[in-house]
Amino acid sequence: MSLLDTERALRSLRKTPVILHSFLKDVDQERAMTATDGPDGWSVLEALCHLNDFAQIFAGRIDTMLATDHPTFALVDHLALVVDNRYSEQNFEAVWGQYLERRRALVALLVTLEPAAWLRTGVTGGGVETTVLEIAYNVFIHDITHAEQMIRSLGLATDLI
Repeated sequence: MSLLDTERALRSLRKTPVILHSFLKDVDQERAMTATDGPDGWSVLEALCHLNDFAQIFAGRIDTMLATDHPTFALVDHLALVVDNRYSEQNFEAVWGQYLERRRALVALLVTLEPAAWLRTGVTGGGVETTVLEIAYNVFIHDITHAEQMIRSLGLATDLI
């Protein structure tokens, strides 16, 4: 069995919302806006907005890869998104709900794919060739990266290693 397989990718994509919910369920708007990972760091709200925006970006890339042969994607300026999408002014519960909707839609799409569709390719803004399967794993890794950031922001854990 390959480390990268469709069933493992789907399980991973279903798990990260559960992990996020476990520590975000009692976070209110004020805490989401004020808990940061450092003086110049992102708030929990900003990190969640980032995950939500990238949920849409990753899904869009997958849609394009399924519809177009070997597309190339532009780099995304994630720092510009913070300002352009006014992360600090967003409603925490609304962003969380939209993130969940986007994840459900992504999983619903991916479960319908034939094996060959998972291997469709595209090129990232950095010039790296990728597949639908690799993007699905990247979504999971991206979620975990920012989940850890939010956990630190909320003071629920410190660096262990």
